[in-house]
Amino acid sequence: MGTKQNWKGMDGSIAWHLIERHAENWNQVGEMMNEWLGENQKEWVGLTDEEIQECLQGLPTQTIDVYARRIEIKIKDKNT
Repeated sequence: MGTKQNWKGMDGSIAWHLIERHAENWNQVGEMMNEWLGENQKEWVGLTDEEIQECLQGLPTQTIDVYARRIEIKIKDKNT
């Protein structure tokens, strides 16, 4: 279908309102949602070696789960 809508930076709730209003069937809903997603996906930002070391700092006796949770928090911070 292709809506020629400028989806870049559009909030999901606004996009859904437009999709719900203008799509004629479920296939069009899917196409429009994919257009919105394609325009609004952020590029993944990984951690540097220094940031990984920062996450591990002071945890010599902790379990691997604690390390993983700290790293996960750091990644979430970088990607939100």
